[in-house]
Amino acid sequence: MEQLKTIGRELAMGSQGGFYQSKEFLDLVKSIGEARSKAEEDRIVLGEIETLKRRVSEPDIPKRKMKEYILRLVYVEMLGHDASFGYIHAVKMTHDDSLLVKRTGYLAVTLFLNEDHDLIILIVIPSRRI
Repeated sequence: MEQLKTIGRELAMGSQGGFYQSKEFLDLVKSIGEARSKAEEDRIVLGEIETLKRRVSEPDIPKRKMKEYILRLVYVEMLGHDASFGYIHAVKMTHDDSLLVKRTGYLAVTLFLNEDHDLIILIVIPSRRI
């Protein structure tokens, strides 16, 4: 019973007991919000895309960091930029053992992929190693 409460709490608020994001992510959101023009916003977002491309390709990324990177990719897409290089990482998260990581993966996949996208098949096929 206690385990069910823990799982429910994790799904509701995350394992940290709240919504946690790094200072770097919060600074990104702030700098985009303070951009004085669309060109300045695009410059900031393109820099973030390059940073994310480097970071998601690193080996052995902690789950917490990958979760944040996926949320950043969602933010980049919300601003109208292409983040397709990170779609496979969101798909991989749907196969994680942690419910919080899995939830983040499914949320991102529903935002990133349409029903005809090639990566959709990887969600329904249990994978050993994508």
